[in-house]
Amino acid sequence: MSKKGFDFNLEIENVKDDEKFNNDVMIKEIQELVDNTPFPIKTIGFYENSGNLAVEGQVCRETKKEAEAEYTIFKEKLLRILKKYYTGVKIKGIDRMKLYFTTIR
Repeated sequence: MSKKGFDFNLEIENVKDDEKFNNDVMIKEIQELVDNTPFPIKTIGFYENSGNLAVEGQVCRETKKEAEAEYTIFKEKLLRILKKYYTGVKIKGIDRMKLYFTTIR
């Protein structure tokens, strides 16, 4: 049976590599989220051109709807963590790329 999924690239607007981001408690919470996410997160870093936080990964499930749901849960948890520490700043997740695929069996 084939599975459906996508590679994603998520940019978090207004989260920069600055003194606010260098919070050990917040970084630990993000690391826990990544460690407990049921799909692989390939990279977390900052874009050179915008300086915003970026997350790359891949979600693959039985259906496209299941993959989208897992991704949405991860994205909302990440945004919730960031909003807790970035008060007074509008934090927004922007889906920069989603490349859909179907596995062949």
